[in-house]
Amino acid sequence: MPSAAKLLDARADLGALVAAVDGGLCIVADTLHPSAVVVAAAADSATIIAPDRIVVTVPGAHAEGRSFSEFHRVLLMDLKGVVLDERRVEADAAWAHALVHPTDPALLCDFIMGQDGSLLAVIRADGDALTVREVFPAEAFVNRGFSPDGTRVLLPPYPSDPNRAVVATWPELDIAARLEVAEDLPEVQMGIDVWGGFLDDEHVLLLATEQGPIVATADLGGAEVVPLVGFDAVSDGEGFIEIAAPLAPDRFAAVVWRDGTRQTTVWRLERV
Repeated sequence: MPSAAKLLDARADLGALVAAVDGGLCIVADTLHPSAVVVAAAADSATIIAPDRIVVTVPGAHAEGRSFSEFHRVLLMDLKGVVLDERRVEADAAWAHALVHPTDPALLCDFIMGQDGSLLAVIRADGDALTVREVFPAEAFVNRGFSPDGTRVLLPPYPSDPNRAVVATWPELDIAARLEVAEDLPEVQMGIDVWGGFLDDEHVLLLATEQGPIVATADLGGAEVVPLVGFDAVSDGEGFIEIAAPLAPDRFAAVVWRDGTRQTTVWRLERV
């Protein structure tokens, strides 16, 4: 794999991987006997959705007179790079963030369009066939994390409306729980950021923008902003957590921003 390659995904057993390199897609089907296949696809995401299937998202070609893509191609490939099926998603100047389900051959993909919001879609593979379905078209959520058992998904708010996060059921995507800043966390001053996820099947992690981590139960009950012992020493009293992601039931990683620099840290939660 070239040193400039960007890893996009790897199988859980690390037996296969897919990476972006030089405007193409590099697939290694067997890391024990590596022989890379390079596909001419400038992918912004690639997800191994089954042992021998990959879902790839590729920004479409610019229309004449346009400086940005107005759609994404969604491709289903095998590990040889053969395109088995293709769908199209209409999304202007977007980049894709794919969240794979822990057990189903499906993913929840967020096509992020900056100030124009985002488009959430369920992408599912059934053999050699691909289906794409837009979800929550009237809402402003981002995909952040499935519960370990795969029955729920945490959806923090898109930055344009940072005042509500929800947990939805899977695969129905019915909203099962809501967290409203005004009602449940009035001490949160700037709303809920886009980061977080499930700590375990019973608890979630969210992030109060430029304020601190939020821990709640899986039904978004008992939410509270958790103080971090020693944070002032790490942040010099002026920094804040820019990104937060669960690592285990009792710990999470955080990127701390201070004075124009970023530091990756790990924090333990005393009680979850």
